[in-house]
Amino acid sequence: MRPMRIQAAGLLLLAVVLCAPGGRAQTAPSSTARATTAPAPIGVIGLRVHVRGTAELHAVATADHGELTVHGELIDDAGTPIAGAPIGVQAFDGGAPLHVGPLRACDEASGRPPPRGGPDDLVVETDDHGGFCAIGRAPALKMALKLRFRGSKLHDGAELEVPVEAAQPHLLRTILRFEPPPETLDLDRESHTVTASVRVDRSDAGRQGPAGSAQRASLPLVLIDERGAHVADALTGGDGRARFEVKTTALAGPGAGELVARFAGNAVLGKAEWSQPILRRADAHLALTHPVDRADAEEGVTLDVDVTTARGPVSGGVVEVRRVAPSYASAGSAGDGSRPQGGESVGAGTVDELGHARIIATFPAGGATQVPLALRYVPAAPWYRAGPELRVEVKLAGPGMGRQILLALVVITAAAWVVGGWRRSPRPPIAPGIEGTQAPPSGRPGVHVLASPPDLVGWRGTVTDAHDGSPVPGARLAVVAPAFEGDGVVARAIADENGAFTLEAAYRSDARLVVDAVEHSTHEQALPPPSILGVALITRRRALVERLVRWARQKGAPFDGVPEPTPGHVRRVASRASAQDVEVWAGRVEQAAYGPDAVGADLEREVRGTEPRALR
Repeated sequence: MRPMRIQAAGLLLLAVVLCAPGGRAQTAPSSTARATTAPAPIGVIGLRVHVRGTAELHAVATADHGELTVHGELIDDAGTPIAGAPIGVQAFDGGAPLHVGPLRACDEASGRPPPRGGPDDLVVETDDHGGFCAIGRAPALKMALKLRFRGSKLHDGAELEVPVEAAQPHLLRTILRFEPPPETLDLDRESHTVTASVRVDRSDAGRQGPAGSAQRASLPLVLIDERGAHVADALTGGDGRARFEVKTTALAGPGAGELVARFAGNAVLGKAEWSQPILRRADAHLALTHPVDRADAEEGVTLDVDVTTARGPVSGGVVEVRRVAPSYASAGSAGDGSRPQGGESVGAGTVDELGHARIIATFPAGGATQVPLALRYVPAAPWYRAGPELRVEVKLAGPGMGRQILLALVVITAAAWVVGGWRRSPRPPIAPGIEGTQAPPSGRPGVHVLASPPDLVGWRGTVTDAHDGSPVPGARLAVVAPAFEGDGVVARAIADENGAFTLEAAYRSDARLVVDAVEHSTHEQALPPPSILGVALITRRRALVERLVRWARQKGAPFDGVPEPTPGHVRRVASRASAQDVEVWAGRVEQAAYGPDAVGADLEREVRGTEPRALR
């Protein structure tokens, strides 16, 4: 009951915090929010939430007869002016700093705060409308200004580099802006409408005169992309707004890009420009490169798939194949393919740069003659969307005549081996003095003490197979002890044709017994006192398979199988999971364990060299 009381108390405390009068919230008019909780003093319950928005700097700088003029505005990401914000101003000529200060206000009667700071640390402050304007010296013909807003409690910082251009006398300063800013363009649509507006800078609003609104009508605007390609053009209305009709065929393919609106200026208004990053998106569609012939589900169904958009092949991503129920397959291609609609995943393949993916789907046939599969695309980039799933009916081939004949031969061979076993010669006799002392086969390698006669000097016994108990002739045994020089071998012996051996050496408590054979894996164990031993070894084939089974059971599903994972099962699962190192290792184990070639020490070492790192 105590943990439940603690949880209940915690929930009650959270409710008090959220409802307490001491909880305060500071907000800013922004669509980008970051929440942080400040620690409250002891005895005071309060939740403090800070909402921060991004800031955008826009400015124009001109030079006329050695006089520099910079003006612009500071807004947040919702287009709301940021008032009373300090803007740092630095001038450069090819990277070298320039002295343009001291600065003075463009219009002393405008109400804007005067600039401050020395020649190397110039600061202008935005007015109530987020605007700023300052005049200084222009010591070079080609120069640039770096403007910096360091941020505040409510807004992130912003930087902008502005080239200084020659002033056009008597022109009104203009500001061009997207309203609203475009963020995503769907390439599967025929066109998009993008709106931009032109307005006169607030500092020059008094110079427009009574016909100021007419000056913003019928202004030609141009829209270009990041390639510099002309995308669309439009004329402003009486409110200064222009609507671009952007044909998607004029845009580049899926990816990140930029749209730039430009106004070249006229006899009254100065030129202006505004840029906006965009994302061009498109649906990815799947199609089989060629029809699927009859296939064997256990060996794998190979599916070659082309992944394309309306603008060409897709690069990157994954195609997943799922086996679905017949009722789901008959439902048609409804759904947008953005999420799986059910079924077991039976394979996956990576989409290459040419928009092609090869998938090998493996699954138990279960007696079915045809199996419905569903293919879907999983994007790897934000500019691709998963289109509708592709449904495929795969016809499964039954065992051919050749396979049936081969299966019959295997059965006949196995039967002949069993019958021949009844007539085999009896097992070779056990070495004298050891009969009746062998341990029964345990299936595990080991050194077992069978007897300890008091007058025995050294060790003797037999080496047998851990699974069938048959002797292992030619097995090599060595007593190894720590030594400063040499290999430390104290005694050696080789088992005879009956697997019997004798080792004679002085007993050392720090010595070890090392045993191996041509087809049996090496086993090493602490050397017992002088005694009669039963040494059991497992074949190198079994040793490799047992390591794979142990690894698969530690990993669990889907590598673990029922009743026991096999190398083939692990290889197929690794292929579907794109675990290439596991797939290679399981394939090598499968070939070594069930292949026709003998597995010696070199081959065992080579196969173990391909094991996943977790096993080494």
